[in-house]
Amino acid sequence: MMADHNLVKILSGFAWTMLFLNNIFYFIGDLGPLFIILALTGLELGVSISPAHVSTISICIYLNDAINLH
Repeated sequence: MMADHNLVKILSGFAWTMLFLNNIFYFIGDLGPLFIILALTGLELGVSISPAHVSTISICIYLNDAINLH
């Protein structure tokens, strides 16, 4: 789990550095890392939503069984 966070941190630092260089070629080359950061952030959101969904469904099933004993 930490490797994904480290990868996003490294790539965002790289993209941030390239964004503030005063050369147009660096700015154009910066679009690739920015899109990769957006894609990885989307994947992280998907990975974090999945366990939350599973635990919510499990709690709902448990509460239903606890309230309706038969």
